[in-house]
Amino acid sequence: MLAVLLLIASALATTIPVVNLTGGVNPGSANYLVEAIHDAEADGAPAIVIELDTPGGLVTSAREIVQAELSSTVPIVVYVQPSGARAGSAGVFLTMAGHVAAMAPGTTIGAAHPVDLFGGMGGGEEESEEEAESRAVMEEKILQDTSAWARAIAEQRGRNVEWMELAVRESASVTDREALELGVVDLIAPSLDELLEQIDGMEVQTPDGPVVLHTAGAEIERVPMSLRQTVLLYLGDPTLLFALIALGMLGLYTEFHNPGLVFPGAIGVLALVGAGIGLSILPFNAGGLIMVILGFGMFALEVYTPTFGGLTAAGVAALGLGGVLLFEVDGFDLRIDPAFLITVAVGTGLVTLALAWLIARDFREKPSTGAEGLVGMRGEVLIGGDGKGRIRVHGEDWRATWSGRLETGATVLVDQVDGLTLRVRSDG
Repeated sequence: MLAVLLLIASALATTIPVVNLTGGVNPGSANYLVEAIHDAEADGAPAIVIELDTPGGLVTSAREIVQAELSSTVPIVVYVQPSGARAGSAGVFLTMAGHVAAMAPGTTIGAAHPVDLFGGMGGGEEESEEEAESRAVMEEKILQDTSAWARAIAEQRGRNVEWMELAVRESASVTDREALELGVVDLIAPSLDELLEQIDGMEVQTPDGPVVLHTAGAEIERVPMSLRQTVLLYLGDPTLLFALIALGMLGLYTEFHNPGLVFPGAIGVLALVGAGIGLSILPFNAGGLIMVILGFGMFALEVYTPTFGGLTAAGVAALGLGGVLLFEVDGFDLRIDPAFLITVAVGTGLVTLALAWLIARDFREKPSTGAEGLVGMRGEVLIGGDGKGRIRVHGEDWRATWSGRLETGATVLVDQVDGLTLRVRSDG
């Protein structure tokens, strides 16, 4: 019985949790990785593997993850995979902060240079001299702080400090083989099983002292994201947030234009609530948000007060500019997908023009229903006489007045509607 218990305990001890970060580094992914590291420490796991494929993300979230990695008493193995994956921007720091850094063949790492709102460190051409100087000072502060952080991580893990600084200052990026030769990562492994075989017996330093890895033949336990973490992950995606804002505004506009539909209004409210939650966890530019709202406001005005496309063009410009400015870049890539932004702005503009054209066409057409629709219609005199009587128009009986005398059965044309009385003339 004791032997069985020892075997069970041994099996549990060699179970290695594996977490997967695919996509942006944001509050959702940070919460996922940090909780997984803490759970691995609490469970006494022999190691934890982070499978990584990311273009980058928020510096605040990256710092949170790196802090958990550097202080972890459980060895952390960061594995950039599968082939074709990358550890870009914030992913560089996550990889370098692992006790073991590995890459799959055909992967890349690098390009950790801080970027501004427009995708580079340079300011706009229309900036004043004072604004350009202020921007330059702020960018230099960000660059110096990020460089110091990068050097500290590389020094603590015994990796190539010079290359790490190049990745930050000059956006240096290398392949898996180049990274191995430069001492950026520890090894290349074609699969997770091979990785665990290769690192078996390796000694790493933790806050509790040196730890020898026992990973060969270990059981793998993949740790899924919780519902909360999944929601945070998706709401931390700038492109999705912009989509929610656009969907919310369009839903409310549709409800206001067609009261009583309910469904578009409900979808719009839900989308805006989701966008509000996302904006509460991501840094955003209030001016950019105002521009987005202003853009949709111009679309609405175009429908109700057609300006032959003038307001629509202004709305497309405001929506596009607002989308570019909406999210502050906190040192790393955090922007809406340009193709999606253009599609939403131009697509919404085209829909607006189509609606404006339909409404304008309806105004130009003669009414076919209601009292106004009776004008110009033919009718038959039911009760004739001098100056007044009754007629039948469109299957309905009406009081009518006319000039002179009309006999019963005569054909008349409706000239005017005056309350419940029609003014007619002979069609003979």
